[in-house]
Amino acid sequence: MKELFFYDPMCSVGNDFLGKRSSSTPGELLAEMDFYGIDKALVQYNNLAGAGAVYANKWIADFISSDTSDRLRGVWCLLPEQCGELPDDLFSAMSEKKICALTLDPFDHRWVAGKYSIGKIMAEAAERKIPVLMNYYNRKWEELYRFVETFPDNRLFIHDTTRHGTDRLVRPLLEYFPNVYYMLTAYWVPEGIRDLAVLYGADRLLYASCFPTYNHGSMMFALKNSGLDMASIAKIAGVNMQNLLEESWGK
Repeated sequence: MKELFFYDPMCSVGNDFLGKRSSSTPGELLAEMDFYGIDKALVQYNNLAGAGAVYANKWIADFISSDTSDRLRGVWCLLPEQCGELPDDLFSAMSEKKICALTLDPFDHRWVAGKYSIGKIMAEAAERKIPVLMNYYNRKWEELYRFVETFPDNRLFIHDTTRHGTDRLVRPLLEYFPNVYYMLTAYWVPEGIRDLAVLYGADRLLYASCFPTYNHGSMMFALKNSGLDMASIAKIAGVNMQNLLEESWGK
């Protein structure tokens, strides 16, 4: 029997902006996942900044539709409501195409993320408890704080890949905003994972790989050696992510 169930909320597929190839088919990604023991994953487009949200969203929808394993779900990128670039009934389209989370890159896509540009979408996403991945706010902490303060009712998944310690930046958000979840990605300090779980609850932490920047196994060692009890490790590994998607989509 498998020891732990892993659900990775942060995989990117397709070529990056330099043309470096990542997984281009579900079979390629699933082979990577199987090598490390990853059961399910959320996937987004690897070159979102260069390709643009409209192309990336279509590419991800096609990618997910070709997955016969039912282990993969997609992530779509938000754009301002006023520009007519998203489906008229966004959330129905997401459900139909197995898209279970949103992300946004207002910096490369040249818009201001706030209540005037995406307020109605974010309000409905909050009501539906749909995760919003803030990975394009990586290292943009002042912007991230403003976004979290603007949309405190939304389930926001944050992370950092600096590898130099982010507790002074992350802990205030975890303390004051109960809808903020921390994707561990490059948080390779076992004792730190334990401290975060003790302070804010294992329910607020998520295993995440940041594939293909890191491989799927890079965070497993730190999590398994964090000193947490197995029930807490299991939550972080995949149970939390599974439960969050079941609350929003029933799957």
